Amino acid sequence: MSVPPCRFSIAESDAPVELLPRDLSPWQQGNCGVDYVHRLDSGQPGPELVIQALTHGNEICGANALLWLLENDIRPLRGALTLIFANVDAYKTFDPQRPFASRCLDEDMNRVWLPARLTCPDSHEARRAVALLPFVENADSLLDLHSTTFAVAPMLIYPQKGCNRSFADRLDFPFPHLLYDLGSYHSGILISEHERHSAGGVSLVAECGQHFARSTSQQALAITLRFIALHGMLDGSVQLPEWGYQPDNSAGHYRIDRVLQANSDQFRFAESVKGFEQYSKGELIATDDQALIAAPFDNCTLIMPARVPVAGEEVVTLAERL
Repeated sequence: MSVPPCRFSIAESDAPVELLPRDLSPWQQGNCGVDYVHRLDSGQPGPELVIQALTHGNEICGANALLWLLENDIRPLRGALTLIFANVDAYKTFDPQRPFASRCLDEDMNRVWLPARLTCPDSHEARRAVALLPFVENADSLLDLHSTTFAVAPMLIYPQKGCNRSFADRLDFPFPHLLYDLGSYHSGILISEHERHSAGGVSLVAECGQHFARSTSQQALAITLRFIALHGMLDGSVQLPEWGYQPDNSAGHYRIDRVLQANSDQFRFAESVKGFEQYSKGELIATDDQALIAAPFDNCTLIMPARVPVAGEEVVTLAERL
């Protein structure tokens, strides 16, 4: 199987870089036999939590959150906490003149988590996923930390099942929640793979804000500490930081309906968009060469639109506000 090259789609000059990637080499030697993986065991019975950063190498907020935990010697009160710096090799290629180019080396690491791909890994990202898979399979609950191209609202994304929805609501996360049915969203994403092995735990993606903004790293730390605390594993002396962005308690919940791909390089949105624009059924969203693309339902919301659409690649997720 040939792997499509990892591509990025934004004018590099549009990327304000407030934070640069930090040196992770002091943390290369983990304690699990796999580089950049650290398991913190309380010695007491309790859940196995996994928090993953750098699924995409240019999404530095998660790395900053995990570094804060390690540098401040945060230890779980019960159970165990495994911290994973995933695509470090892509992260190391960061160039402030081309900050989006370090997303991955060969392909999107959040599309490789499929049994067939991991049985015969044929890319850097798939091989790294094979090394990390035992920790994913062993996790009761998993948090995957991400960031976005545009400075849109932070969001939680999770499979639509009772324990995920209940846990996410108890986080008091004052930003949009995006729910999806397994099999109806992207194939090969990490939290969906975790769902295959989880029996009652939770699987969450936290999109924390624009890639290189200071506020995004604060947001990542805020959700990370709350995730640990809600599992009853965080010492009460650890102060929970404020959210990195202004809370919006009216943000609500959305059901992911479908992901659109561009059929041509002539794909164009009907207006300038950055995410969370809403359309009525039948209202024009975009054109793709000669084809008109209209909203298929009311309250149709655009999620994470591509800045520069590329033929054959994902351009936007459509979700319905609940």
